[in-house]
Amino acid sequence: MKVDYNNIGIGALAIGSVLSINNELSLAKTTLILPFITHTECLNYLARATTQANSIEKLIAERISYFSNFNIRYYDSLCLSFSSIQYLTEMGYAQLQGDLLVKIKPLEYNAKMGKRAKKIFQAANNVSELLMENDNKLYLNLRVQL
Repeated sequence: MKVDYNNIGIGALAIGSVLSINNELSLAKTTLILPFITHTECLNYLARATTQANSIEKLIAERISYFSNFNIRYYDSLCLSFSSIQYLTEMGYAQLQGDLLVKIKPLEYNAKMGKRAKKIFQAANNVSELLMENDNKLYLNLRVQL
């Protein structure tokens, strides 16, 4: 039996941990976070201390298998992304300002959150770095079909 750990708690942790670094993210970029985090191999790679994800192009070229179904993962996680954004806003960690999600207070890691949460927080720096690109360029390179 396969257990699905991708729920609103994981979604809020993933988005909140990246938002804590960036301070604000466009909604377009925010919806790209979960497809990175919910892919186990991609999460493990981005969470490594030795990984430096400087550009989306380089990451895709080096780890093409992580992105072969990114468009499907994007659409599968879209509802969870918006539910997680809503949760973060209702809990006072973020607020929506136009098309931006803005940090109100940082979401901090606590060891009681578990191993998966630790990996998500470790990967947040690399995900944050990848999201520095222009929205259109990210969607084009990740082959998200709008």
